[in-house]
Amino acid sequence: MKSKYTPLVKLKKKELDRIESALVRANNAFSTASTALDDAYDLLSTLTLPANGTVSELLQSQVMIQAQHAEIQRCADAKAQAKAQQLQIQRQFKASMIEYEKFKYLEMQEIQAHTAKTKKEEAKMLDEIGVMTHKREPL
Repeated sequence: MKSKYTPLVKLKKKELDRIESALVRANNAFSTASTALDDAYDLLSTLTLPANGTVSELLQSQVMIQAQHAEIQRCADAKAQAKAQQLQIQRQFKASMIEYEKFKYLEMQEIQAHTAKTKKEEAKMLDEIGVMTHKREPL
């Protein structure tokens, strides 16, 4: 049965689904950023300064370590941004879920009221039929 809230419920459900898919993408982005940061730290732990060799090898190693530190900082920034995005979308999802549930509840209340009204009318009709058949005089 349709009620006046049915189109709103469909609209809110569509919006909720859109936000839910955005939340899944945000969770994946956060996971990817966390993995990239962990990988950057792992790569940094494998880099070492040479114990002997030329000055150019030492400078090259230092440049590689500095580059890896810059990569770690970039990954940490990406992770922080992904986390902020994830939290923002979670708040949107929560608000959208509340709106959807509110209109779903109103729709169910209207359907229940209509069902109760219909049952009451049917009971009246059955009472009238009962009265009419009871009062009927035999021919």
